Amino acid sequence: MSHILHLGHQPTDVSGITGMISTVAAGFDPNLDVNGIRFSGSRTLVAPFSIAFPAPAGDLWLGFRYVPPNADSESISEAGANFLDVYDASLSRIAQIQPVASTDRYHAVARGDTSVQGASSYIAANGQPQWIDVRVAVGASITIDFHVDGVLQSTATAANTAGKGKPVQIVFANTGLHGTSASRTWYYAHLAVLDGVSTIGRRFVRRTPHVLASYSQMAGSLDALKDGDISTRVSSDAAGQRLSFSLTGPTGPTSVSAIAGLHVKQVAQAGTDGPDATAGFLRIGGVDHDATPVTVPSLAPTAVYSTWELNPVDDSVWTSATLPTEVGILSA
Repeated sequence: MSHILHLGHQPTDVSGITGMISTVAAGFDPNLDVNGIRFSGSRTLVAPFSIAFPAPAGDLWLGFRYVPPNADSESISEAGANFLDVYDASLSRIAQIQPVASTDRYHAVARGDTSVQGASSYIAANGQPQWIDVRVAVGASITIDFHVDGVLQSTATAANTAGKGKPVQIVFANTGLHGTSASRTWYYAHLAVLDGVSTIGRRFVRRTPHVLASYSQMAGSLDALKDGDISTRVSSDAAGQRLSFSLTGPTGPTSVSAIAGLHVKQVAQAGTDGPDATAGFLRIGGVDHDATPVTVPSLAPTAVYSTWELNPVDDSVWTSATLPTEVGILSA
């Protein structure tokens, strides 16, 4: 089973960012993607967006790139300033990262039986990109750890005898993140949510379909998978049909310590008849390597992740030279 709960910052991945995607270079890492999420507004702007995912079996890890407001982010003046909230399936808030006007720092807050605010050493540097990593552990207590560029900045723990549940939604409250009424600009990109695996130091390169390859057995154009519009789709009316394609986009940093895995993400929905499961597959040296199929709902589209931690040809560690040039989707 994949440890991936969520990947991506596109409008098909995130609720509430329609019209916010930007190709301004400051907003994202071009080694990883081709755009970011851009916000601009005064200190009173309230512009929440959110991501939802299945409950993790282990600790939840959230990682993303953040560029704070390009001026005055070091001066928080709104009493209701808020960075992000974490909720369980009952819509109970279980954890929070909150900027505090009295300290100008972002604090971890655990919300169990009581609300516990941790001390913080982090003040957002104006317009300076940084990597945020958040760990949330839920059990007899709730703990939240807040890291910036790999360094722990704030932590908090609260008792959880009331039994609040595992996280299933993160809301980026995006409220009052700077201190003036003038309009400022800030960015988010490269959102990743993992189950029991630290996001610290992990980077995910997003590549997208380019041209058809060995298989074209599904109805619809490959353009439907490339346009970022969830309403345009390809479809299958029988199990075992395949669609494969080459990839385009960034190829990652020039030097990496290791490639931890390869993931094929699709957004899929079952129809009223025909197959109700799907899988990703890799095609290497003329051989198909299929992931385990996942049954998808008919009610609404859902993200499906297929993961290969090792090269399926010989169970070796992935290298830049062995990454496949052809991937695809399979109905089941």
